[in-house]
Amino acid sequence: MNPGPQVVTHLFGKSYLPVTDTLLIGWLSVILIIILARYLTKNLKLRPEGKQNVAELMVTAIYDQIEPMLPGEGWRFLPFIATIFIYIGFCNLIGFVPGLTSPTGDLNTTLGLALVVFLVSHYEGMREKGVWGYFKSFGQPVIFLLPLNIVSEFAKPISHSFRLFGNIVGGGIIITLIYQAAPGLVPVPLHAWFDLFIGLIQALIFGMVAISYISVAKS
Repeated sequence: MNPGPQVVTHLFGKSYLPVTDTLLIGWLSVILIIILARYLTKNLKLRPEGKQNVAELMVTAIYDQIEPMLPGEGWRFLPFIATIFIYIGFCNLIGFVPGLTSPTGDLNTTLGLALVVFLVSHYEGMREKGVWGYFKSFGQPVIFLLPLNIVSEFAKPISHSFRLFGNIVGGGIIITLIYQAAPGLVPVPLHAWFDLFIGLIQALIFGMVAISYISVAKS
């Protein structure tokens, strides 16, 4: 396991715009997701069958997580939350392919995603309460809590990003240590656990935390 992103090449010379494996695999994930989405949603029918059932099951499952926390706005936030969940889940799972690394094992990726959630949650808070009303809420219930509330808001994207990053990297480290301790064994069940199950669980957790941040900002 290589720590951190690895520079693969440079654009416009060796001193400019390094291209890392995280960037390449991240874009590969985006392309594969677009192809898969196109395949699953091609020739939609009023009575779903086959691959359309898979697409609708996925959409419904994500919607069912959003609606209880944002009543009446499940469909509105579905594109945003579904994009986060599917992208993170795919990035986590692509590390299961030999020779590829999970983009979510790079703090740049997880922090970027967390900052997007941070901006969207604050935008929704201002949209719901108005700009002045939203900023005034940081001084509630008493004004001397204002600094603490501000610090806690800036701590959200940090904890949000490190949670995902830490779990993905931690799983990779454990697998690497097992290979070093028992090189003659191929711990397939452990690969399935850390790369498949934990990867999907971490995508779900990241999405649920994003929903909760938006819900709190709007409340």
